[in-house]
Amino acid sequence: MDKPVEGAGRYNVHGKFVLPAQYSLGNFQGLINVRSYTQTDKLRDKSATWDSVDWLRSITRLPIVSKGILTAEDAREAVKHGVSGILVSNHGGRGLDGVPATIDVLSEVVDAVRGSGIEVYVDGGIRMGTDVVKALALGARAVFVGRAVIWGLAYDGENGVKKVLEILRDEFSIAMALSGCRSLDEISADLVEKRSAYSSKL
Repeated sequence: MDKPVEGAGRYNVHGKFVLPAQYSLGNFQGLINVRSYTQTDKLRDKSATWDSVDWLRSITRLPIVSKGILTAEDAREAVKHGVSGILVSNHGGRGLDGVPATIDVLSEVVDAVRGSGIEVYVDGGIRMGTDVVKALALGARAVFVGRAVIWGLAYDGENGVKKVLEILRDEFSIAMALSGCRSLDEISADLVEKRSAYSSKL
């Protein structure tokens, strides 16, 4: 719902990437012949609102996770409409140029839903085990890893993905040890220092 149209990001529009003829986007098969990322705009329902979440809840017993939440206001709205979880995401910055990094708004979203029982996840910029520690410290229940997994897949298929996840796991374990955390419960917000603390006063 936060992305009713495809963004006009420089890399999307000017990159003009088109899949080679022998490949297709499997999750769109039978719906539309999509050859480039920008063509997925044809599949979007521009009329979607929060009421659409209510409708979706009425036809499924599956948990609904709202992706793309970046503000406390939207987080509270998601709670009001009965979502089971929130995924803090800026879609890799491909939607609207200049949106904040997910790690910078994570605390705001977590604070907004505190006490509701809703889990908060985060994606975007998770490249190292230390990134996972920071996200958990700021209140995320889990992180989603996309780009690094794709790199692993391109490198060596399934084995490459396994290698990427092993590297992240090992880096995460080392980061916990060097931070003095013996368990996940000991990862807390005081491990993270905001960049503004180091800004020049000039």
